[in-house]
Amino acid sequence: MEKYIPHVAIVGGGLCGLALAIALEKRNVSYTIYERQDSFSEIGAGINIAPNAIAAFDLIEPGLGSLVMALGTRNPNPDVWMVNRLGAPTERYPDAYPIACIAAPGVGHTAVGRYELNNLLASKIDQSKARFKKRLKEIYQSETRVKLIFEDLSEEWADIVIGCDGIHSATRKAILGAEHPSAEPRFTGLAGYRAVFAMDKLIEAIGPDIPTTSCIWSGPGGYVTMYSIEGGKKVNVGFWRDKEEIRETLANERWVLKNQKAALLEDFKHWGPTMQKLMNMVGDDTQLWTSHHHDLQLESYYKGRICLIGDAAHSMGPHWGQGASQGMEDVYVMGEVLAGICSPGDTSVPPSESIQAAFSAWQEVRKPQFEWLVHSSHHAFLWWSAFWRPDLTEKDMLDRHTDAAARLGMIWGANIGRQGEVAKFVMQKSITTAAEQRMRHHRF
Repeated sequence: MEKYIPHVAIVGGGLCGLALAIALEKRNVSYTIYERQDSFSEIGAGINIAPNAIAAFDLIEPGLGSLVMALGTRNPNPDVWMVNRLGAPTERYPDAYPIACIAAPGVGHTAVGRYELNNLLASKIDQSKARFKKRLKEIYQSETRVKLIFEDLSEEWADIVIGCDGIHSATRKAILGAEHPSAEPRFTGLAGYRAVFAMDKLIEAIGPDIPTTSCIWSGPGGYVTMYSIEGGKKVNVGFWRDKEEIRETLANERWVLKNQKAALLEDFKHWGPTMQKLMNMVGDDTQLWTSHHHDLQLESYYKGRICLIGDAAHSMGPHWGQGASQGMEDVYVMGEVLAGICSPGDTSVPPSESIQAAFSAWQEVRKPQFEWLVHSSHHAFLWWSAFWRPDLTEKDMLDRHTDAAARLGMIWGANIGRQGEVAKFVMQKSITTAAEQRMRHHRF
């Protein structure tokens, strides 16, 4: 049997899709990437690139992690990830007291503009392999190929389809059915008021010591994130609260609610003077961004020749800062197993079986990790917000530091290189077993 070289259709040209294109190009796997916009673009002020994401970038392409870090805004102490502070005074501790300094040696906190990161990744791929204004409408697959139909009525064929089209994934809907209970993400009950401040204005309001280092503030009934962006010229702030009461409103509204300053002031009225100063700087047009996730997990994230990765598979809340990071881990492992299809150890196995072996191995390695993080990220809201209480003790502070290091270390310390090796081993074992069974069948 001749060597099989599949062609991969990547649906979605965001961070996950572009990273997969880089991975496939590096591994000599044929692909085309389909983006629904007229160019590669991303929205959002900034994104936290966690230590495990940097490791994944370097595995996708050596040196890519360093290029991503060079784009980012870092803390003055480059090993610091976040300082956990009190959002209101307690009986023993003042407002803004540093509860714990959370370190991520060698990486720290790296905040990168989504637009800049997207441009970096787009610059690394062959632009002739990109197709724009391609909004997926339908997918049909046979034993041998997959047909993609787009809203402009054009049709494309591929051997494999990887859905990288984000939280609103058309690929997910196509393989599950639009009426499937897991086809759409669901409101988490949590939401964040978002604001961006000029660094000089923030220093003028609350002093120079706090704004330049990224912080998470734990306070009454919520938490606040604060980190520098755009090379330290601006500061991105998110005020997170339980907003279960707006669930019914969201049934008829967009995910982003506008003109929410009055609601912000009411929700955080019991917070300390530092946050009161910040909220007074917020404009009347402040928006409330609701958080959604895919909490109804799937038995399988692939069907035939189609597989979902990144937010298309497992969108999660932002409370551990792991959405993009888990996507990059998915990409690396997927790149490894797809490269294995192009150079299998036994070419007597039909291509369809090699593809199933690749997807099954990817899922065996990745599914436990990202499903756990969808759940854990949701509950992390309480870990950040419920810590504050009036009678906090010195032991509470010491335990917080230890707990933070353990929880985040479990996430950041995932050995993604090992995951790739295990996935390749599992895939090859499956292919070898199938070949041996086929030989025994022919023999008898």
